[in-house]
Amino acid sequence: MSPGQLVQNVLLGPGVVVSNITYTGSPSAIGSFDASGTNLGINQGIVLTTGTVLANGSGPQGPNNQSGAGMDNNVGGSTQLSGIIGNTPTFNAAILEFDFIPYSDTVRFKYVFGSDEYPEFAPPNNSTYNDVFGFFISGPGITGSQNIARLPTNNSIVSINNVNAITNPSFYRFNGDGSSAPYNNSAQYIQYDGFTRVLEAVSRVQCGETYHLVIAVADVGDGMWDSGIFLEANSLRSIAPYAMSHTLSAIFFGDNTQIAEGCASATVTITREGNISIPATVPVIIGGTATTGVDYTGIPSSIFFAAGQNEVNFTIDVVFDEIVEQDETITITLPIVDPCGNETPLELNLIIKDVPPFNVSINNPTILCQGDNITLSATVSGGLGPFTYLWNNGATTPGISINPSQTGQYSIIVSDVCNPNPVYDTVIVTVPEYAPLFLTATPDITELCPGIPHTLSVYPTGGSGVYYYSWRQNNQTIGNTPSIQVSPMGTTEYYVMVTDNCGSVAFDTIYYTVLSPPLLVTVSTPAEICPGDSALITVSASGGYGNYYFTWTDNGSNSTAIWVKPNQTRWYEVKVSDDCGTFSVSGFAQVTVRKPTADFIILSNTTPMQGLPVSFQNLSQNANSYQWFFGDGGNSPLIHPTHTYQEPGIYYVTLIATSAEGCRDTVVKPIKIHEEFYIYIPNTFIPDGDRFNNEFFGSFIGVEAIKMEIFNRWGESLFYSEDQNFRWNGKVNGKQIQDGTYIWLLKYTPIRGVEQTMTGHVNVMR
Repeated sequence: MSPGQLVQNVLLGPGVVVSNITYTGSPSAIGSFDASGTNLGINQGIVLTTGTVLANGSGPQGPNNQSGAGMDNNVGGSTQLSGIIGNTPTFNAAILEFDFIPYSDTVRFKYVFGSDEYPEFAPPNNSTYNDVFGFFISGPGITGSQNIARLPTNNSIVSINNVNAITNPSFYRFNGDGSSAPYNNSAQYIQYDGFTRVLEAVSRVQCGETYHLVIAVADVGDGMWDSGIFLEANSLRSIAPYAMSHTLSAIFFGDNTQIAEGCASATVTITREGNISIPATVPVIIGGTATTGVDYTGIPSSIFFAAGQNEVNFTIDVVFDEIVEQDETITITLPIVDPCGNETPLELNLIIKDVPPFNVSINNPTILCQGDNITLSATVSGGLGPFTYLWNNGATTPGISINPSQTGQYSIIVSDVCNPNPVYDTVIVTVPEYAPLFLTATPDITELCPGIPHTLSVYPTGGSGVYYYSWRQNNQTIGNTPSIQVSPMGTTEYYVMVTDNCGSVAFDTIYYTVLSPPLLVTVSTPAEICPGDSALITVSASGGYGNYYFTWTDNGSNSTAIWVKPNQTRWYEVKVSDDCGTFSVSGFAQVTVRKPTADFIILSNTTPMQGLPVSFQNLSQNANSYQWFFGDGGNSPLIHPTHTYQEPGIYYVTLIATSAEGCRDTVVKPIKIHEEFYIYIPNTFIPDGDRFNNEFFGSFIGVEAIKMEIFNRWGESLFYSEDQNFRWNGKVNGKQIQDGTYIWLLKYTPIRGVEQTMTGHVNVMR
């Protein structure tokens, strides 16, 4: 709402007329509020803040989960507010001001002031961040502009410094610090850390004169943490001499101005204020389209107040005329003269509404099967709720769920809060009764030959007429229609089950008998052949009916035997039929062609040498006998033989692998036999005079000549020998050398070879 709407529609109460409404400040700093269910103390009204009224986490909406909630909306301050705090600069001012005319000698409104500056910047902490607010009134009889935001006990100004936990604490409410329970986890608590109890701003005025009111709040010191003024709805008021209100005995049409004809009454209350010590009479003017005495009764022609009496009541009874008609109105006017001498009539407008004709009907769903669950629902038209229901089975709900097994009657009685006579309805729920489900099926079938097609059918009668079919053979479902096609190869039993949608079941069985025995085909073939060999495949038959007829798919032959010569393993098919001619049976023969594969490797971790055994590993496949020829005149029938070559050279090894069928495969591989050659030089000896490892020497095979020399770490020669049987005792010039590591250099000439060099080291230890 606009600021003008907030004042006119929310803040304004009786006895006051406002005009010239203006607002200065951020548009988001003013709005209406509903604080029902919170701890604010005021349920509804308008609020002005130094920040925002929006529910964005910075507004006054709870819970109080921030110690410094608020925002700087970057608007200016208020000179008037700065003046009441020693001309300290102010920020983010929200200022609502307007003219008003009171119709008594006093004007008042209720409010609460809250702030997140509490408690950190309130006494005993002396701070300049004490946000300020004020209600400034000016006009006839008032000197200048007066702040009427004052405490009722000592007339002191309401402010953070003046209302807190230390100063005037009876007017202060602590609301947590933004991080303590329960304030920080429940929306019952508003966001501000502290606020005043509900206070009332009051000022003496002159009846009928024009006054100006300024309502303002601002930040002090900076524009950060927010403060706000909460003004109670309809609390800006001036004492009126009379007031009129009303209540309805029952509200049926959503508001308290519409009276249900014949079902509700209206109680009107007139109150008076001021001097009630003298009696008074107020005339009543009756208007509207309704006719008194015909459409309603109970409205007096005047209201009389006895001395000391401040309230008079009367009740309007609406007559039920049993006529369907449009809405009728009642207008009650009290021509009141206010304290200013002006006539300000009080008016009450009521509407008489017909009660719609009252009726009830029950639906009647169709039942397909006995025991089906259905719902009967009562539909009410007209009347005035809430309604009460009573079914003939004792249920009191608008609908009932039933699963009847036979036809029956169901009824309901419905009453409302207005009609003296209840309404009722009755339905007959029809439950169908069906004849038992019965099946007529195709008669059993007998045939001489197999494979003759027939149609099997089943014809159900009775039941609900909605049928479902299931044909089975050997516990396997083969169809779900009334008829199926079959052509069995042997005697077979067919089972059919029919169900209807009500759960009835019927069964039948059809036997299909084949008189001739099954046709059996036997094919014989050799187990295995060698490549290039021929094989004879034969076929024979038994069972069936009459003569047998053979057809080989490979060559079209009609004989009972064929010769084949495959190059690789393969299948051969023969089709056999009998005099029935309705089918054929296939026989299959596999001719396996198996050829051995000869292969071998030499098992050796070192180079094959003369005089040393050489092991051969047989890798042949599909063979069961073997013949080895080693190329030096030797041979062996073993699977994995070993052979020793006495002379070096290249030899060609031949392996012949033979299968069980006599098929052969041959492989020839060369093998090179090297002359025997071996050098061994130890790396440690211990010349300590005991029985073990006292000398350094080498071992040589296949070596024609050597030159062995030993050096110390400085390159000095310590020992030299050209004898393959050399031995060094670790002495130089008759003296033992020190323990340590020494280098040796060996030059050697293999038999029928050239000189080569080896180096290494030997450790001398004692």
